[in-house]
Amino acid sequence: MQVKRKIILTLTLISYFALMQTIKKIVNIFFLLCIISFIAKQAFSQDKRFVIVKVGFGLPYGAFGGNLEYRWENIGGYVGAGIMKSQNYRDINLDINLAKTFNTCVGLKYYFLRPIDGLRPVLGIHAGWLNNYYTNKIGSTNYSYNVYGLAAIAGFNFSENIVSLEINILIDPGFAIIKPKTHPYYSDKGYFTPSVGVGVNLYALRLYLKNNKRRKERNEIDTVFVQLNNNITENKKPNPLSQKIAIECNDTLGFKAIKTLFKDSQGKIVAGKQIAENAYIFVRFQKTGAIIGESLQVNYIDSSNKQIEVFVIKTNIKGENIESISGKIKTNNFNNLQYYYTIQGKVTTFYYGNNKNNISIRLNDLKLFDKNKEHNSQLYYDEILICLLSEN
Repeated sequence: MQVKRKIILTLTLISYFALMQTIKKIVNIFFLLCIISFIAKQAFSQDKRFVIVKVGFGLPYGAFGGNLEYRWENIGGYVGAGIMKSQNYRDINLDINLAKTFNTCVGLKYYFLRPIDGLRPVLGIHAGWLNNYYTNKIGSTNYSYNVYGLAAIAGFNFSENIVSLEINILIDPGFAIIKPKTHPYYSDKGYFTPSVGVGVNLYALRLYLKNNKRRKERNEIDTVFVQLNNNITENKKPNPLSQKIAIECNDTLGFKAIKTLFKDSQGKIVAGKQIAENAYIFVRFQKTGAIIGESLQVNYIDSSNKQIEVFVIKTNIKGENIESISGKIKTNNFNNLQYYYTIQGKVTTFYYGNNKNNISIRLNDLKLFDKNKEHNSQLYYDEILICLLSEN
């Protein structure tokens, strides 16, 4: 009976441990799928996407190689691979040759400040290849010279536009390594290794090429419109471009085209329009009377000649509308409002040349950042029209 009980108990324990292992595998797979789903979801979020390909030398690049980094807000993760060339040591009458190795690594980094600040301190942790080493204490003893383990990352990242430069120091304490018994004398000291890499933000590059193509197409169209405008003005005929803009003025988002034109506390002209249920766009002309006297003006926001300021206000406060927000802009009161300022885009102003000083405004390829937030928060607009406004 006792033998039978022992057999039953043994079988029960084996079944229990097998069940626990199965549950553990299921939990791990579920956790991995959740991580993959989260990363995939964030990777297609326009205002938080940073996918950067880098080449360089140092631990994050497997010696001489490259890595791919995905960043969400201030947190970035990378995978890297590279080659360490063969090394030769002549010591204690021995000719030691360390063969060329292919190395891999992963890492996690935190970026301080915001992308638009340009210079960003970086801290992180590196896991993977650390070193190919030899010391004369080893002599002719068999050992493993290709070291993998953990290291800390500290450095700076320069620029967050299309191209960026990152310079880091990786701090390897010497003891945080895999299979330390196969790496004699490695943990006797710490190692400080520099790394330098140049990266290309694939998302920013794609957006730039897309906007550049649109800009060229619209410039060609604008050139034709200017010629038509000049020719027809000489003949005292209606401006076809004005008619075209007036026709295209219908809101595509389904909101009423509520718009306004007013002067702020400094006497600068501001044009505004509701573009969503809780979003309003405003165009401030830096020179008083800038919209009068010319039939057509084209300004690029990212040019050195800052003639026009474009910003978007968002609010979730009930009762707010374009009139109340315009009143706050007049007094420069932006409390409890989300303020997005434009760093890129094109503004085309059409002046109808009548006694009402009617104008229409077309905004293209706008890129805006949230002024008050510390993380990546961006807005993009391909085209917005504000039509038939009259200066008071």
